[in-house]
Amino acid sequence: MGYAPYLSLAYLTIFFVNLYFAPVTGLKLAAVIIALIVFLICYFRAFWVDGVQLVICIVSIFAIGVAMAQINFGASVFFVYAAAMCSQLKTHRIALGSLIFVICSIGLFAAITQQSTFFWIPAILFSFIIGLMTVHQAEVDRKNKALKLSEEHIEALAKTAERERIGRDLHDVLGHSLSVITLKSELASKMIDKGVALDKIREEIKAVEELSRETLAQVRGAVVGYNQATIDTELLHAQVATKAADIELISDIEVNTLTADVESQLALIVREAITNIVRHAETKKAWVTLHTRNTGVELSIKDQGSMTDYKENSGLNGMRQRITKLGGEMYIETAPTCLRFNVPVSV
Repeated sequence: MGYAPYLSLAYLTIFFVNLYFAPVTGLKLAAVIIALIVFLICYFRAFWVDGVQLVICIVSIFAIGVAMAQINFGASVFFVYAAAMCSQLKTHRIALGSLIFVICSIGLFAAITQQSTFFWIPAILFSFIIGLMTVHQAEVDRKNKALKLSEEHIEALAKTAERERIGRDLHDVLGHSLSVITLKSELASKMIDKGVALDKIREEIKAVEELSRETLAQVRGAVVGYNQATIDTELLHAQVATKAADIELISDIEVNTLTADVESQLALIVREAITNIVRHAETKKAWVTLHTRNTGVELSIKDQGSMTDYKENSGLNGMRQRITKLGGEMYIETAPTCLRFNVPVSV
């Protein structure tokens, strides 16, 4: 609420000055004291309530002005307060309509009771000016508040989207790389058991070390937003992963002019799909194709297995979110398993 409501009480000086030059006693003095107490209650309450209760406060302050006008023409200040309180109403239209109603009521009251021009001219003039200023300021404050809420909402959505992006990227990076590391570690262990030459074993362990370092770098890149994967790089990684799993990978890439963002998203889709094949598919071959179509490009990832118990997991959901982000669509065929991604881009 701030200091403004307290400072606005300074306008009561008009009432007290006139009361000083035309003092009252007895019942009139008691009426003035009661009116001031009721006014202060309604005045401060108006800043904390809305709806019907706010209307009651405005009407009460207006009624105090009507009652005190019989004692002191400085009571016109209460009409100004009632007009200013209209700005607290819910919408700009309601506030403006209420202000007009208050001003018309002042004019009607002055005409019926035949108030002097020293009463009704200041009452109507200042009620109109101050009321209009407060209604306008209240509308500006409402718009600023709405704008701030909108900006906070957008910022929250951006943070949520960033968290989801990092989550998808970390899932893709770690899921793929850890699968390859596991396969290569198992292969090195079997080679030790079979007594394979140390040079061969060192080669596999070296590959695990290099992949671990590369994975760490990719995780850092994903977190800071610089993880720009490429299809060629992912296919090289896929060759390593499928070879370790004794799967033949066949690739056919016709498109080489994709934007960095589109290529990065498609590359990460390739990574996740190959990871799923290595982990779950009972297949000896896998195909990755990227061809142009009339409406854009189509990425297809296929194997010889089948999805008998199909349901979208985090990996499939991540791929669908990536392709949706590009304005494309994802299609799933279960026997044999084939994932197709259509992206409406020009190449």
